[in-house]
Amino acid sequence: MTEPATVLFVDDEPDLLENYARILDGGSYHCVTSSSSLNVPDLVREHKPAVVVTDFLMPGKDGMVILKEVNEAFPHIPVVMVSAHATVGGVVEAVKVGAFDYLTKPFTSDQLLITVRRAVEQHLLQKENTDLKRKLQAGYFDHYFVGKHPKFIVIEEQIKRAAATDTNVFIQGETGTGKELAARAVHLHSKRVNGPFIIVDYSALSSEMMKILPYSGSEGMAPRETNVFEAANGGTLYIKQVEDLDMAMQARLLRILQSRKVYENAEWQAKQLDIRVITSTSADLQAAIAEKKFRENLFYYLNVINIVIPPLRHRKEDIGILCDHFLRQRSEKNQTPRQVLHADVLARLMSYDWPGNVRELRNTVERAASMTEELTIMTKHLPENILDSDESYSLSFKDARRKYLEEFEKRYLENLILKYKGNISRASEIAGVTRMSFYRILKRVGMLKEADNVRHMTDDKK
Repeated sequence: MTEPATVLFVDDEPDLLENYARILDGGSYHCVTSSSSLNVPDLVREHKPAVVVTDFLMPGKDGMVILKEVNEAFPHIPVVMVSAHATVGGVVEAVKVGAFDYLTKPFTSDQLLITVRRAVEQHLLQKENTDLKRKLQAGYFDHYFVGKHPKFIVIEEQIKRAAATDTNVFIQGETGTGKELAARAVHLHSKRVNGPFIIVDYSALSSEMMKILPYSGSEGMAPRETNVFEAANGGTLYIKQVEDLDMAMQARLLRILQSRKVYENAEWQAKQLDIRVITSTSADLQAAIAEKKFRENLFYYLNVINIVIPPLRHRKEDIGILCDHFLRQRSEKNQTPRQVLHADVLARLMSYDWPGNVRELRNTVERAASMTEELTIMTKHLPENILDSDESYSLSFKDARRKYLEEFEKRYLENLILKYKGNISRASEIAGVTRMSFYRILKRVGMLKEADNVRHMTDDKK
């Protein structure tokens, strides 16, 4: 049975408190009353109310002070103001700065019941959203941004380190690698998790600059237009395909981000912007800078923490994990038995280079699963471009063996240096060769620089 919601009433008139309790106590609500406004924070900590109903004018602390205290310490608890007609203007101002609603004396029992019910519903909805965000955060790297390859584990660590700061993040990667998922992960694991996450795709915007749908505001207030910076205030602004900005928009973006103010109607808005900026690109911005197509000062402003997501062809060991993940999601969504891949199908998928990366893999698996009602997906269910992609069948045995040995060698060495964080002595020991031999092998396959980068990144973490 659901516990009754606790409602805290604060009023310096004991008769009114008794009346409030008579109307609400029992059934769906449990009332806590206080004739003193001085100990409201302590009462909230002790009783954990779903809503606070407070008089506007009281000795000690007035309703505005209580509203500020509750909003700062317990932002998830709505506050309802009660006032006489003479103070209604002040109460309306309180609603503008954060009060949930107000009641004007005298009010009926039904008015009180309806207002409290609405406030409790909002409290429960916010609590539910917070719980969902916590669950999403806990399982994000198992259910959304999926991978077990050492390179992917490094990305996961970078995301969590970036999320612990409030620094701008720049994400690079080919189309379909999961840049937006990485940006969401940074937001979700940051202190801004309860703030908005606003996505801007400049390729879909006009030069009128970043307008979103009109915001209706509070009830009774006139609608107004707002821009993406205001919409992201208190949260994260994620800018996709930043390379699509023309030079004029680049200059305007840099000005807004540096000043943290929005320039409109020839006047700077007084309201400061509090946003974290994450940008992503699939282009080579260094080349664009050299060609004078992208502002160097904007690039350095955005590129504080750099995260590079590897293409799927560089972490093919994750293909099986991803396929299993997609098939499990499909089964849960359609409420159908879970399908599996035949070993030959997985071999074909592993031999393909995936120019469209994880997005292409997902579409391929979805298509293959839709082609059959059988529980095992066979090679005949794969599209022709996958079946025709393996060139090894046109090679001689000697050439095919050399090709696969080279691929195995690079993958094996790559996994070793990532697992042992660039420690060549430890990696060579596990490989069963001398340190000098291991060094020569890395040099032969062109992986010395990668080993150095991994070691430097590890040193930076210490």
